[in-house]
Amino acid sequence: MTHDELLADIDSEQFRNSRTLATPYAALRAVLEIHQPYEDPWFGGGTCCRECTREEYTAKYPCDTIQAIEKELA
Repeated sequence: MTHDELLADIDSEQFRNSRTLATPYAALRAVLEIHQPYEDPWFGGGTCCRECTREEYTAKYPCDTIQAIEKELA
């Protein structure tokens, strides 16, 4: 499924009517489980995002994904 198809599904009335209240919770939980913090000794002992960090790039935690979730839940 493409990104645009996923957005269209989420925006559809059929999608909204076919889900329970637990659906958004499960989706957020899955994202949070992927974007876990970890201590990186090479990053000056700072906390990094396990999912967003790559060999050539260290992503500080909270990463953009976690920040976006925090913003919407505030």
